[in-house]
Amino acid sequence: CLSFIDLFAGIGGIRVAFEAIGAKCIFSSEWDKYARQTYEANFKEAPYGDITKINIQDIPKFDILCAGFPCQPFSSIGKREGFQHQTQGTLFYEIVKILDNKKPLAFLLENVEGIVHHDRGQTLKVILESLDNLNYEIFYQVLDAANYGVPQHRKRIYFVGFNRNYSNKKIEFNFPQEKKEKPNIGKFVETHPEGYCISKHLQK
Repeated sequence: CLSFIDLFAGIGGIRVAFEAIGAKCIFSSEWDKYARQTYEANFKEAPYGDITKINIQDIPKFDILCAGFPCQPFSSIGKREGFQHQTQGTLFYEIVKILDNKKPLAFLLENVEGIVHHDRGQTLKVILESLDNLNYEIFYQVLDAANYGVPQHRKRIYFVGFNRNYSNKKIEFNFPQEKKEKPNIGKFVETHPEGYCISKHLQK
């Protein structure tokens, strides 16, 4: 089966999706104390901590890199000398380093939709250039979770990339089609739950 690593893992939302289609997580990283505790409760394994402190050689060989990385500005101060220089000092730089070193088959990156216009479009431009320089064919699109069976408007931009070294023909990819029906939160609310519960006020 395909293997993947889960970076900036949070409580494991991306991992749930990949494991649902049979992929295997072989490495994870998350720095937030409480997210790490929840992740361990969910998956019975504690993720590594601060990604900037991880030795790339300690990351096993994998097929797909998954990361919901934070949005940070990329400084335009000083002379730029290639993609690594442009992203240095940001957490996205850690992804660049791992992709450059491990050269996996593919990646999935997720971020807030505001990154499209962040720093007047400069952040998005640097991200795309950096990934292209690593020889990945990149596809990106803003998707709203409400259009895919989730009872919540949650717009995020997704970057999907495929290593050109693995294909001798043009790489094609299409994001999934939106679902016509929108689910209501009532479909997911438990009836007569035991244990913790919301207050009578909120129930009303």
